[in-house]
Amino acid sequence: MTFCAFPKIIASLAIIASGLCPASSVWGDDQELKLLAKSQAKSLSIAFQNAATQAMPAVVTVLAKRADVDSTLDELDLLDSNSTRNFNIGSGVILDEKGLCVTNHHVIKDTKGIRVRLADGRELQGDNPVSDPSSDLAIFRIASDTPLPHVNLGNSDRLVIGDWVIAIGSPFALEQTVSVGIISSKGRALSRLVEGQLLQTDAAINPGNSGGALIDLDGQLIGINTAIMTTSGAFQGVGFAIPSARVQWITRELSEFGKVRRAKVGMRVEPLTQALADELKLPVRGGVIVTRINPDSPAQKAGVQIEDVILEIAQQRVFTPEDFRSVVEQLPADKAYPISIIRSKDKQTLEITPVTSE
Repeated sequence: MTFCAFPKIIASLAIIASGLCPASSVWGDDQELKLLAKSQAKSLSIAFQNAATQAMPAVVTVLAKRADVDSTLDELDLLDSNSTRNFNIGSGVILDEKGLCVTNHHVIKDTKGIRVRLADGRELQGDNPVSDPSSDLAIFRIASDTPLPHVNLGNSDRLVIGDWVIAIGSPFALEQTVSVGIISSKGRALSRLVEGQLLQTDAAINPGNSGGALIDLDGQLIGINTAIMTTSGAFQGVGFAIPSARVQWITRELSEFGKVRRAKVGMRVEPLTQALADELKLPVRGGVIVTRINPDSPAQKAGVQIEDVILEIAQQRVFTPEDFRSVVEQLPADKAYPISIIRSKDKQTLEITPVTSE
């Protein structure tokens, strides 16, 4: 049976690639192909609509009153003509019906009052802000007598490059703005700005999107938009979001402890050189090499040595120094974990017990 024996729509797609049928059978019904293309485009459009509709009620505009603003200014007049001078304007995402809201630290930094505007137009007070500057995440509670709409957390670890994503926020104070793009890359590092590995997206993100939602086609939160790379101050196709897996960990720590407890093992690691990777028959991004060990540290106690190559820790594969730091800091401290290394071309497994950083 050839491809020509299948129904026309399926055959039209398969034939183009295979070349098994005459060109006239492919292009003979141009109208049918146009209808097929339109149908597929409409299906994708509906997917975007459904995801955005599901998540938008949980995305809020955050207005944080600047500390240098005259205290006599009416705090309720949030979106007047002076608001951009008097407030840091960003976005936030409600994580539960009790009003736990996550945003960026830089949105509420050095401010003295938070209010939010919901998608339905209500303005509510934000209380008890707690920040983690190094991750650029912050949480606060939205005061409400009724349950609030909230978003479901997705699994950012399952994302692959090319996945569709949707950004929702308030760029330039334009509330409930939606833009669409894909995951451009994973594991990006902006260590001078934000610690941790970030998602890169080409969904349009601009000032005011900070703290807003990056969602998947299921309407689930897979990132918090936090930064752009630009030469003009506006979006140029490269935006960054904090993955939901990290958001979940940070917000849990801030909620329970008022700070983020990070584990440490007391060593510095660097990428493999090409020569060393070739010698060990590893890819360049196939592990990390130990370049420093702190005295009396968990690494020293575990028997780790300088020039050891680390492949895994706590049964999690390590490809780059960013991977290593991301895995280590989230480990529950005071518990022993296996660490797989190569020393003098021999594989070994040690046990290391991280401690909590002060």
